[in-house]
Amino acid sequence: MLDLAATVTEIDPADERALRAWWEVGEAASRERAYDAWPTWEVARVAVPRPRPDLDVVLTVATDADDRVVGAGRLHLFRADNPQLADLEVYVVPDARRQGVGSAVLADLEARAVADGRTALVSTTYAPVGAESPGTMFCAARGYPVASREETKLVDLRTAPAGWGELDRREADRIAAYSVVGFERRVPDEHVEAFCAMLSVFSSMVPTGDLELGPASWDAERLHATEQRFLDSGRTWVGALAVAPDGTACGFTELSVHDVDPRHASVGGTLVLPEHRGHHLALAMKLHSHRRLLELFPGCEHVETGNAGVNAAMNAVNEAMGYRVVERALDVQKRV
Repeated sequence: MLDLAATVTEIDPADERALRAWWEVGEAASRERAYDAWPTWEVARVAVPRPRPDLDVVLTVATDADDRVVGAGRLHLFRADNPQLADLEVYVVPDARRQGVGSAVLADLEARAVADGRTALVSTTYAPVGAESPGTMFCAARGYPVASREETKLVDLRTAPAGWGELDRREADRIAAYSVVGFERRVPDEHVEAFCAMLSVFSSMVPTGDLELGPASWDAERLHATEQRFLDSGRTWVGALAVAPDGTACGFTELSVHDVDPRHASVGGTLVLPEHRGHHLALAMKLHSHRRLLELFPGCEHVETGNAGVNAAMNAVNEAMGYRVVERALDVQKRV
């Protein structure tokens, strides 16, 4: 390994010139992924600097001896939940790899996390199906074993909806006395309490492998702050709720899309409470939310989601809707 002098410094996200340099490193490092996953500058310049009450975000850059920005880091310090965790991201421009830049960025992020009392450091790295990537090899070499495995999937909204009518006909009787209620931007008032309860148990009901994820705590105040943050950062939140015969919400799915670049949307989460499973509610909710997305943003081309390979039920739902695996997403974790 060559020894490149890399100086790591924290940047102020309100400094647009510094933020642009940080963004350019991430954009260059992400080009090798299976799809255009890095947000556009128009999106990032609004969304990244916006403060969040539930976590602290630290952005760093690494410069070489010629004062060129060749590395970037992002540290998430969770405040509302999981105070033992820190989430780290490391990016290096391809022509500066294997020269110590990534190691310098990582060491700086680790030191900040440990100083804040964190005992588990997590990150997500991506790789082609059936192959390794610079990210997976870097994490393995730096003592970050894989704690959870997922697959990143995309559905092509330009072709897949043609097959959704058949799903409607096939599943029409499966939801029985249940119903699906859609929402945009804000959860309906009458379902806020049930929605917060589902968010609070979400992490305990989806496969997370060996990740040290503890329970979350959601209430109306936190939910409304999240809704407002989406609005302020130029994102539209599109969701659907499954409603039981007694009128109580018992499942949800939600996705988001950036208003200034609506070509690509992302699923945040989908859950049906165990006692209400078996009625194909997840499929009904996803069909509803995806169709509403296309009504609001007819130019949207893809929706991205991620699922653990062991989550057979959700994988079956996504496959029926036309989702296809494009890469592996590996959650890695280091205990300190």
